[in-house]
Amino acid sequence: MDDIKAANQAYYDALSARDLAAMAEVWDQSAEATNIAPPIRPLAHTGWPAIRRNYEQFWGSLSSLTVTMSDPIITVRGDVAWVHGVEQSRRTALDGATSRGFNYGSSIFIRRDSRWWMVFHQASVIPAS
Repeated sequence: MDDIKAANQAYYDALSARDLAAMAEVWDQSAEATNIAPPIRPLAHTGWPAIRRNYEQFWGSLSSLTVTMSDPIITVRGDVAWVHGVEQSRRTALDGATSRGFNYGSSIFIRRDSRWWMVFHQASVIPAS
């Protein structure tokens, strides 16, 4: 359980740091890996090259980004684990505009060679009340 919690945290650390090298250490490099993003205009990005391009484009529009999931709910079944919970995000665009919000994030990890690799992530906007 600690290993999957650490893998999930590594995703949010890489996302907030806008660090592609760190993100490559989180994501499975298979053609099936899928990231559905961004939360406000979701598209499926399948395969590491498409996932990487999406991060590059999204991060290129920002001067800062922080995304956290403080209370992940984790289930592990053999070599598969899924994590879900509320993400809190804060963004500053290149023009200085700031925004924040909450998403419901879901991730699937697989264990291969004693490591957990993300194979799926989706964040959906939680509308403000």
